[in-house]
Amino acid sequence: MSNAAAHRSRISDTPSIPAILTGILGFLTLAVLIIDFWPYLANGNISQTLFSPDATDFDQILFHFSTLPRLAMAFLCGAGLALAGAAIQTVLRNPLASPTTLGVGAGVEFALTLFVLLAPASLAMFQEAFALAGGLIALAAVYLIAANRGNATLWLILAGMIVNLLLQSGSQIILLFNEQYLQSIFMWGAGDLAQNGWDDTQFVWPRVLIGMVAILALSRPLDLLALGDDTAGSLGAKVTVLRLLILGLAVFITASVISAAGMIGFVGLAIPAALRIAGLSRSRDLMICSVFTGGFALVVIDFLVRQFNQFGGDPLPTGAATALFGAPFIIFMLRKARIMPGNQNDDQHSDQQIVSKTALSIALAVSLVIGVLFSLFISLDGNGFVVLGWQDSSLDILIGRSERTFAAMICGAALAVSGTLIQRVGRNPLASPEITGVSSATALAMILALAVFGFGQRAELMVIGAVGGIASLLVLLALCRKFTHAPHYMLLNGLAMTAILGAMVRIVLTRSGTQTSMLMSWLAGTTYFTNMDEVMIVAAVTGVLLVVAIALRRPLELASLGTNQSISLGLGISGFQFAMMLLAAILAASATLLVGPLSFVGLMAPHLARVAGYRLAGGHLLGAVLIGVNVMMVAEWLARNMIYPAQLPTGLIAALIGTGYFLILAVRKR
Repeated sequence: MSNAAAHRSRISDTPSIPAILTGILGFLTLAVLIIDFWPYLANGNISQTLFSPDATDFDQILFHFSTLPRLAMAFLCGAGLALAGAAIQTVLRNPLASPTTLGVGAGVEFALTLFVLLAPASLAMFQEAFALAGGLIALAAVYLIAANRGNATLWLILAGMIVNLLLQSGSQIILLFNEQYLQSIFMWGAGDLAQNGWDDTQFVWPRVLIGMVAILALSRPLDLLALGDDTAGSLGAKVTVLRLLILGLAVFITASVISAAGMIGFVGLAIPAALRIAGLSRSRDLMICSVFTGGFALVVIDFLVRQFNQFGGDPLPTGAATALFGAPFIIFMLRKARIMPGNQNDDQHSDQQIVSKTALSIALAVSLVIGVLFSLFISLDGNGFVVLGWQDSSLDILIGRSERTFAAMICGAALAVSGTLIQRVGRNPLASPEITGVSSATALAMILALAVFGFGQRAELMVIGAVGGIASLLVLLALCRKFTHAPHYMLLNGLAMTAILGAMVRIVLTRSGTQTSMLMSWLAGTTYFTNMDEVMIVAAVTGVLLVVAIALRRPLELASLGTNQSISLGLGISGFQFAMMLLAAILAASATLLVGPLSFVGLMAPHLARVAGYRLAGGHLLGAVLIGVNVMMVAEWLARNMIYPAQLPTGLIAALIGTGYFLILAVRKR
């Protein structure tokens, strides 16, 4: 036998890594089944419990109508989401694509929330179609935003983040006005596999089976699409039709699963990505293996969640727990995969001066002065505009409006500076403070302190929140040390950390009882709880750090040129990037402490300033501050007045303004 033949023989005799992974999870699933079935196996009544439980035996009833369907749902949901993720990753040739990261899950969740709360009972038959439309529209929006950058990995994920934030903001607005449904819808949205019968199982299994068979039948075209559009087209494949068909099937499976069990993230991302890293490349093998590995994995995770729920308190949602397992895997994958930041030339399309920079600066400054006066003295009362008169009672009203208006403006300035620093050193115009995870960590620390440990003083919460934000930043920097803190790795690791922290926030919220409504309002970004002392402290921090950033405008210019150019010009780029990220994190944490986690201002203000012609670092910082302050001032007034006497969180209005801006940009570039 030749050496080559002997080598091939040894390989064929050695179990593959994907088979080992699936086998281990299958063995663990078997162990779960034995543990669940054992009491009935030992008593010899397993057959009766499975098929015709004794109506007088509570344990048999509970097992037949709760535990068994829960096991079935866990496998079906895991299998379906893993298959959908494998199909999406193959079609888009993107290892970080999934129903969660591309906004499909958020689209389905938003559509279902809207339908459940607003649609009349007579339209119940259209609920599934509504959910499917929500997922498809969300995916189309992500695809539209990223298409101008060739759907590069980083751009696709960032576009997914924008759409996710928009839809989550919309869901929060709806929930805040329907508090009677808040707890139940929030539990469902967090991914709850608890069952009270077989209805959900009977709903999900035929849909997952149909989607599975259809996608497996398209495994050969999937192999062609994995070669790239040009190659697939030259081999006779109808690329656009196939892509839309397969993505439609993936969204159909995802919508079916979320309709029954809520948002269960990361299974659709982590499972197919792990199998691909382990060596599976053929689409058919990847799809089949994803089905079993995803199903087994969710059964095991759900079993652990059930054990945790036995300790008492409100039940832990399985969907939130999957993020705790899946997001660390993304961090692991980023350490193994080589993710490129994309072609920087693509970003230059946004550097178009649409108006005179001087004229815009004057207009922004004038609008700021007029806007402050308008915000303080003009309001709506349901019948029209009302001017605040000079009466004794007017002083208290004026103080309250001043606190809220200035709090919003200071947060706009802090996030604008933070976003400008991140975008310049990251050389990515779609980067924002939120994706460093600092805002989420600050929010989580404050929620834990309030809801779990009982801290109630604002000063205590601010200190604890600051510690959480800084700790998150240190973890992020440690994770990216291997890559010398390369900006695109910091952004992607920040996204993963944000997902972990977001899952933890959801878990805490589900167990915070009557405080859930208040905490959700703060998470949406509200100025309602601020006072002037806190505003002045954050204003001082923002002012000092803005002066520091402007003083460092020359190295900031060099950092914008890229790593090689910066080093050749004598800048220690790694240390400088570290310092700028630290500065950005402190600013983001300060804004979060004052108003709550906001994100789109830090994304939109620097981007709009670049488009307006503020290209040099100093002007870019000041232009972004002017824009950020104006946007937050307008958002705060709208939040306070647009649906008087009710009020909306300022952060939600800012998110809607920011998302609309980026969607308009995407459409215009087409």
